[in-house]
Amino acid sequence: MTTAHLSATAHFTAPVTGPARCLHQIRTTPGITRGALHESLGMSQPTVTRHVSALIDAGLVEQLSPTAAGGVGRPGTTLRPDGRSVTALGAHVGLRSTQLVAVDGAGRPLRTRTLRLPVAELSPADAMEAVQHALYALGRGLPSPTGIGIAFSAHVDHAGRVTSPSYGWKDVAPTSHLDTDVPVALSTGVSAMAGSELASSPLSLDSGERTSTLYVYARELVGHAWIVDNAVHQPYTGSVPAAFTEIATSGTFSSEHGHPLGSTPVIQAARRRGLNVSTVPDLVALAEHNPVARGILDERAELLSRIISLAVDVVDPATVVFAGETFTADPGTVRVIADGLHGTGRQLGIQRAGDGILSRAAAVTALHRLWQNPLAA
Repeated sequence: MTTAHLSATAHFTAPVTGPARCLHQIRTTPGITRGALHESLGMSQPTVTRHVSALIDAGLVEQLSPTAAGGVGRPGTTLRPDGRSVTALGAHVGLRSTQLVAVDGAGRPLRTRTLRLPVAELSPADAMEAVQHALYALGRGLPSPTGIGIAFSAHVDHAGRVTSPSYGWKDVAPTSHLDTDVPVALSTGVSAMAGSELASSPLSLDSGERTSTLYVYARELVGHAWIVDNAVHQPYTGSVPAAFTEIATSGTFSSEHGHPLGSTPVIQAARRRGLNVSTVPDLVALAEHNPVARGILDERAELLSRIISLAVDVVDPATVVFAGETFTADPGTVRVIADGLHGTGRQLGIQRAGDGILSRAAAVTALHRLWQNPLAA
């Protein structure tokens, strides 16, 4: 069976249609009233009522009684997301491990699992078969999935093809190796991570000053995307700019597979220096009292800082968000990069995405179709 006619590359934007906008606002502002929807979305009250009623009938929204809402007033004026009868399955495919998640229609996680999957050692067909099998095993006993989402630590082009030297893939159409009649959405992982920020932010009629956010992910692979005007953007071709590559390869790190500044090359560099470590958290813990370990982490941080500074020059964001183990495991790396960025004279907001970002990226990809068009047949 082919899923070509059921697949699409996800493009993460703020919702456009009336029902999708209402669902988004209810998801991101639980307990909102119809009146507040009318005010925050600029829709007429009859239009809001019509959309909300349709979302309730679809099982995506529920209304609370005055007692349950904790106040008084006309029943049904307080709303919250439902979606308990809906299941979506998502995966974030990394170079060596894949994060799996089953969520309901509101994006609440139902089950999660980490699948050890060395993508570079497998054929695309074997890798995708393993992902599909693991997703269906994760969803066993739950309602049949309405959507599957797969995010890759590699660029997914507009036609849903993946080319990645790290994966060993060239012009691969992942859905051609799937056997399912469930709609599939594909995405680049870092774009989905940025999309998760859009998906969790309430809509506003106040356009105010137009700003952008640069989203940087670094673990085994390194990538970036940015949010401008309520839409996620990424380099069109997915090719790493030559200047970025020159910086990444100018240090003492090297890698046959993956990014030179990824976790494995850093651990390999540490072992060449006589340090007995197996993971980045091991190296970070050792760095608390070992200057050699701290020096290795700081060298990578300085190289990343130079790369990110170049990206900042292009995008000119108001905020930079860091995601991935490189940043979450080592606050020192974030400090080095933040110091480098503030040294440019820009007033930038610096944030860390926190734990669970891979699962959130997988979830928003899996729910992309539903959240963009919640009343589709």
